[in-house]
Amino acid sequence: MNTNLIIILVGVLIAGSVGMLFWALTGFLRDVPEADRNYQDPLPLGLRLIWPLVNAATFVLAPRLSPDKLEKAHHTLQTAGQDFVLNPEQLYGLRVVGAGIVVAFFWLILAMLHKQSASLFAMTLVLGAVLGWLYPSLWLTERRKHRQRLVIKDLPVFLDFIVMAVEAGLNITGGIEQATLKGPKGPLAQEFRRLLRDMRSGLARAEALKRMAERMDMPQISSFTGTLIQADRVGASLGASLRVQADQRREERFLRAEKLALEAPVKMMLPLVMFFFPLIFLFLAYFIYLRMIQEGIL
Repeated sequence: MNTNLIIILVGVLIAGSVGMLFWALTGFLRDVPEADRNYQDPLPLGLRLIWPLVNAATFVLAPRLSPDKLEKAHHTLQTAGQDFVLNPEQLYGLRVVGAGIVVAFFWLILAMLHKQSASLFAMTLVLGAVLGWLYPSLWLTERRKHRQRLVIKDLPVFLDFIVMAVEAGLNITGGIEQATLKGPKGPLAQEFRRLLRDMRSGLARAEALKRMAERMDMPQISSFTGTLIQADRVGASLGASLRVQADQRREERFLRAEKLALEAPVKMMLPLVMFFFPLIFLFLAYFIYLRMIQEGIL
């Protein structure tokens, strides 16, 4: 009887502790101010599902982050084109929430497998925290690579439009504006529109071009902006300089496509060796086995 009472008491205490924790967490989330996203891009679906947790983690972490960390995170978001989706503080909040989600997922798997070892829980805590913390960085790296591929693809087209506009009598600002109107949609068009907004707001063209190069952090864009800044300083002809840039970028795009085509057979070797060739050998071995049985060898 005493044992049953102890078990019931322990169960009530555990349930009360869980309820109090849930009540405290709910109250804390209610007190966290909503993030102002009126001037930011819509969140992806995955981020929308966990955004209250990210917002709460950001509220706790933001006052404790140093300016150096925030500047580095801002540069990472800019190069990936996600600086209008997340701010640097929210990126750190996302990393903390990601670490907690991965750890909870690993612990759930251990519970389903009935593995109650303290060493396993500690190992999954460390591994899950590291993976969850690094996942936003991996996501931003993938977004940056995808963005750079689109920029390299579209840059020669934009340069051709700018060259035609400049040779028709427009200045460089008018040429960039015509290129954004007529060129393909994508990250490069967004960056050119951002460049135009900076110049219309009163920023000097050289400074706006430098900011564009810093945001994109690509040698092709740095070369383009450097050419425009140098042409402004020395009064050189923009048409000829930009035509050379367009030809060079188009040649680089062709060489990159040729390089990827040459790498395709090498990349295909691993799946062929691991999956395709073993099936062929098994198929041939089966008929060799049947033939040996017919000949009486086996």
